[in-house]
Amino acid sequence: MSTRKKYDDAKSKVDSYKTVRDQKRKELEERRNATKENFNQKKQDAVKQINDFKKNAKNKVNEIKSQVKNQLEELLDLYKQILPSGGGNNGLSTIGKLFLEACENTKNRMLEILVEEIVSTLGCSEEQNFQADIPIYIKVSQIDLFKILKEGPEGEFAKFYYEKKETPNGTLPYSMNRELYKRLQSPLSFVQEYGSKYIGASGNGLFNIRYVDQYTDSNGVVQYGDFYEVIVSSQPNGNISITNFLFDYFESIQLFDIEDIAANLLNYLLGSLSFGMGTSKADLTDLEKFFKIIMRIMGLCFDPTKKIDVAGTAKLPEFDIIDDDFFEVTNQELRQIEYSVDLTVNGLVEFEDCGDVTLPINPQATVNILDEIITEVNLPNKIKKLFNGLSDTANDPNWQNLISPQVDINANLILNLIKSLPMILVKIILSPKVMLGFLVMLKSIASNFDLNYENLEEFLKNFKKFAVNFSRRIFAIFIEEIFEIIKREIKILVESLLLDIIQEAKNKRIQMYSTIIYILQQLVQAFIDFRSCKSVIDEILKLLNLGLSQLNLGLPLFILAASDLLGGVSDTRAFANVIENMQRAGLPTGDNGDGSPNRMNAAMFGMIKGQNKEQAENGKTEIYIPPLAVAGGFTKPTKGKGKSY
Repeated sequence: MSTRKKYDDAKSKVDSYKTVRDQKRKELEERRNATKENFNQKKQDAVKQINDFKKNAKNKVNEIKSQVKNQLEELLDLYKQILPSGGGNNGLSTIGKLFLEACENTKNRMLEILVEEIVSTLGCSEEQNFQADIPIYIKVSQIDLFKILKEGPEGEFAKFYYEKKETPNGTLPYSMNRELYKRLQSPLSFVQEYGSKYIGASGNGLFNIRYVDQYTDSNGVVQYGDFYEVIVSSQPNGNISITNFLFDYFESIQLFDIEDIAANLLNYLLGSLSFGMGTSKADLTDLEKFFKIIMRIMGLCFDPTKKIDVAGTAKLPEFDIIDDDFFEVTNQELRQIEYSVDLTVNGLVEFEDCGDVTLPINPQATVNILDEIITEVNLPNKIKKLFNGLSDTANDPNWQNLISPQVDINANLILNLIKSLPMILVKIILSPKVMLGFLVMLKSIASNFDLNYENLEEFLKNFKKFAVNFSRRIFAIFIEEIFEIIKREIKILVESLLLDIIQEAKNKRIQMYSTIIYILQQLVQAFIDFRSCKSVIDEILKLLNLGLSQLNLGLPLFILAASDLLGGVSDTRAFANVIENMQRAGLPTGDNGDGSPNRMNAAMFGMIKGQNKEQAENGKTEIYIPPLAVAGGFTKPTKGKGKSY
């Protein structure tokens, strides 16, 4: 069964469980209502809910259009379906806040992923040594993938892409993005400026760095341009291990913080910082292409059942299907990008849910939101400020006057924040200070290596293995996070259904047991690869299938023995039961107002008779007969056959 079909099955099961649960709750409420007027009102409310659901579903289809959803989008759809009606915004806000907290809580894990993928990309062992004490040269543009260093940290809008303040050498974390910009403005090297080499987390001097506009390569040819000259130092005891250097350097800086995330998210959602800085069309186009490609990577689903070959000649089979074309945008995507870029350049933003209404960008409002986040001390308050800022943005009078009151811009912003967060995190981590460590090690083990890329798209092609593996592993962190949230919600949903089944069974013995929670807690014990769509949805389907498959509601032996006294199914008795239930539900079962017979009754009776006739003529029962104790041992298990009627 395809992953797409499995997600459809999961959503179908959730829908049916909710229908059963909601129907039982409605029946309970209706029995408490004394008047038909109250019932009719509730019926109208139910119809409105259905219509609202249909409308939202249509909006969702229009939103995604012909795009293939990635796993996060599928899980978000599933989560929204589980949520009670009217509780969508609060539920999505909860996920958004948990995702942002997960960013902070998994920093060390992300650092390990980064180092592992860099070492893998370099094609060397973790303990391989690099060349020390020789100058290497790196193009500024090749570490500044997102053109952060074009404008300094004192700019009103650009400052949010830098650390909050300068830090002395040896301070952890060190403000390296600020330092890289400072080196571009000064003829002095790091050592000349501060009197010592750059100090890593270990306290040892790691390297010296300066800006040069030319150098002579190993062939004696003068190269002109903008370069960083880096001389990596030998370490005490001759320790020049690649992995040690990477950890020593990366642990001395901060990969990201909540302020980085907030600034990049708000700019992605609104375009306000780019508009405020006057970012060029070319740079905006490169950035939009990058986002398209990362979204494509996050939509990849590979088969997790294949064993991993750890031999030195191992080849990842999934890369057989990824070539350079994978990292190029289509003509249709390019037209979408051009349209989006034109909006940003002209100070406008557009949301499809608003009926394609263009809204004015307010850069100063974004600056105010980010300034408030920076002044907060603890993480929960910073996250709260971000969501308050989104709400204030959505309720801007300049926007509210242009859009329909029925459109919930805040919900749209929150949903897009959740979807884009893993992608934004990949962008933030690939900042100049991180790329410096990456390319320094690359050049240190192969000084003549030609880094042949000039923009983001070419970088992704040159380092496609790194781009795919790193992006997918970061993405998997958030899949794991939302999986745990959905698992918790489904457990509540399934548990309510199981409790109803137990209550209906009238079986006091089963009611005494309290194993439901135990079963639910024990369900997901197998390893789950959160990079694999199949692994995640299979576990969700196991949980959903528990709703109807884990209860042993068999009848006691004396009840089965007494079944011989039953007379079998009766058309009339069954019809009477149906009429009784219809009357309890408030449905009309008498003759029509003009005295003509109620055709619905005739239709119901005809269905009952047809079903019972088929059962009487062709119904068959098969039963499992377990091993029975006999003299000398046990019989073999077998099955028996009988007639059902």
